[in-house]
Order: sequence, then C-alpha cells, then structure tokens
Amino acid sequence: MQAQKIPEQKPAVFIGRQPIFNAGMELHAYELLFRSSPVNAAGQIDGNSASAHVIVNALLEIGLDDLVGNHLAFINFPYDLLTHGIAEVLPPERVVIEIVEDVTVDKNLIAGVRSLVDQGFKIALDDFIYGPEWEPLLEMADIVKLDVMGRSISEIRNTIKTLERHDLQLLAEKVESKAEYRALQKLDLEYFQGYFFSRPEVIKREKLPDNHFALLQLMSRLQDPNIDLGEVENLVSQTVSLNYKLFRYINSAHFNLVRKFDSIQQTVVYFGLTKLKNLACLIAMTELSSESSELILTGLTRAKMCEVLSDSIGCQDKDVYFMVGLFSILEALLDHPIHRVVDKLPLTEDVIMALSKLEGSLGEALRCTLSCERYYWPGMHFKNLEAETVYQAYLEAMRWSKLAASGLTIGTPENKRLK
Repeated sequence: MQAQKIPEQKPAVFIGRQPIFNAGMELHAYELLFRSSPVNAAGQIDGNSASAHVIVNALLEIGLDDLVGNHLAFINFPYDLLTHGIAEVLPPERVVIEIVEDVTVDKNLIAGVRSLVDQGFKIALDDFIYGPEWEPLLEMADIVKLDVMGRSISEIRNTIKTLERHDLQLLAEKVESKAEYRALQKLDLEYFQGYFFSRPEVIKREKLPDNHFALLQLMSRLQDPNIDLGEVENLVSQTVSLNYKLFRYINSAHFNLVRKFDSIQQTVVYFGLTKLKNLACLIAMTELSSESSELILTGLTRAKMCEVLSDSIGCQDKDVYFMVGLFSILEALLDHPIHRVVDKLPLTEDVIMALSKLEGSLGEALRCTLSCERYYWPGMHFKNLEAETVYQAYLEAMRWSKLAASGLTIGTPENKRLK
C-alpha cells in the first residue's frame, strides 16, 4: 500500500490582538500580544523576545494595516527595549508604547521614554500601581492602565484620586463581567479592555521563507534602472546558484556562442546590461518554486508584452514595464497576496500601484496584458492602440517567451521542472 503523503507545513507567524473600547463602546485600539502558535497563550518566553517578535510580526510579516486597520496598536515594552531605541522603528502615529509594570525606573529608562515622547509616541503605563518612583513617567504618560481584577471599586477610586493631578486618560483592563463594567462606568474612565468585551484573537499568517525574501530583494535591486555593472556583478556572484545557472544558460546551445563566457563583463558586451539584468532576474525567480514552469512562462509572456506596449508609446523605461509583467506572477508563485509581497520590496510607488491595483500607465499595460491572456477583447486596449494590434503583439510575446524559456527547459513534457 502506498504511503500517504504528509502535506508540507508552511512556516507561519502568529500574533494575538485584543480590542480596546472607548466609553461609548466604540473600537479605539488593539493591544498586540505575543503568540507562538494558534494556542491563545503567550507560552514561556522572556519579555524582550516576546516584544521583539510582536514588533517584527506586526511590521514585516503581517503588517499593521492588516492587524489594526486605522486604529492604534498598543505594544508592550520591557526595560531593555525602551533603553536601546528599539521602538524607533515603529511609526509613532500608529503605535502606543506600553511600559510594563516590572521595569526599573532609573535615569536610563526616563531618558529613553523622553526620547520616544519627543518623537511623537504616546505612552501608556501597564498594570499600574502607584509609587513615587513613577512620577517622572506619569509626567510623560498619556494613558494609565488599571488592572481591576480582584480590586474593589473603593481601591480603584483611590488610585484615580492619586492620579488626578496629572493630565492622563485611564483605561480599565481585565474587566471580566457585566457587573464590573457597570460599576466602572460610574468612575468616568476613558477606555475599557477585558474578557467581558472580547478575548484576545490569534492572527495567523503564512511566513515568506527567508530565502524567498532574499531572492525578492535581489530581483528588485536588479531591476533598478540606476544600478551599475559593478553591483550587478556583485549580486550575481554572491548568489551561487544564480551565478551557476546564469552562465550555464548563457553558454547553452540556445545562444550558439562561438566561445564560452565566464564573466559578467563579457556577457554585458554581448547582450547588453538590460538584457543581462532581466535574464538574472528571471533565473532568480525560478529559485522561488520547484514546480513553476507554467507560471514562469506566463511571467515571461506578460513581461515581454508590457515591454512591447511601453515601446509603442516611446517609453524610455522599458525595463520597468518588463519587471511589472514578470513580478505580476509573484502572488501565484509564492501563494501570498500581492500587496504583502510588494510591501517587502524596495519598489517605487508606480510599480506598487501597478502590481497591487493595476493603476497608472504601468498598471494599464498590465491590465491590457491580462485581458489578452484571458481573451477579454473589450480590455485589449492601451493608449491609442487598436485591439487587433494589441492582440497580435501578445501573440508575438508568447512566441518570444517560449523561445526565451527553452534554454531554461521550461514547459517541456520530458522535464516539467526548471533545472
């Protein structure tokens, strides 16, 4: 009996979020919490590592827009992260820095928090219990979070009275029941958080593997119109598999060269820098998936078609149009939404809008190309070109892509994988 194939487990990242409501029960913000699995618990991890994971996952892996929308994000910060400037990577208009209750309040901490305030961050004091050492931080804080679990209304009222001389907003956290909430409403608090309103929700996203991210960065850099020959040579030579495949392809029977090339300079003289960059970018893309033959062929066709369309209007940035067509398959190639892929790349706004929203002249060329691909006649237009002219150009792009792909053994029945 044939053994059942175990599905491949894709790397994933997790983050918890719990809503914070204002006094009118409108969503005000989310607190972001460390999670290492779908289990809704933090697990055993120190505060520095937990906060670092939350920052990386919120900024790079999932994205603040997907996590909190247009609301604020509260993130816990222990002593080390506050005194080493880690928070400075975060956007101050989107994030509230929560200072955890067990920090040591000393001159280094005070200086670190003052720097954050100067940069425009809002400061919240978490699980607050008053002590005179907290006075310097109370002067800089915007919000104080009061842990109301197990505390009487009288105790909470006394803490509020102690804080009256400071210009602060107060948040009741760990509100567990309707009765607690009703009693706390009478204290005129600004914000509420706790299981009574909502338990933390675990957000999961598949992680883009590190080698994929490195290849995407390389591909994007190769397509920079301002890159020089020296940097192209460095990028190619530093990636062993790319260097090997590039020269194997160049020296293949496809080009029928009289002599073998073994340097980037020789290749540029023969092919030109733009063609070399596109070729290196294509080969880098084949590294992203071992089962991508048809997708790469589609990407080549789209790239060439976008380039042809740009040529029809006398555009000088044909390589950018080529890149947009080629990069348009990344969503399918990586099985990640295109907006998450492009967010990780140093691309221009024009390229990002073309890939994510099909907007601008680049997006119009890609939209036209996709219409040809789907035989959607009404969409086969670009600038002043007739639909028939556009479609004939697409047929030519298809012929070109098959020829270009032949040296990479793409799409042949005997060998469906890219070698």
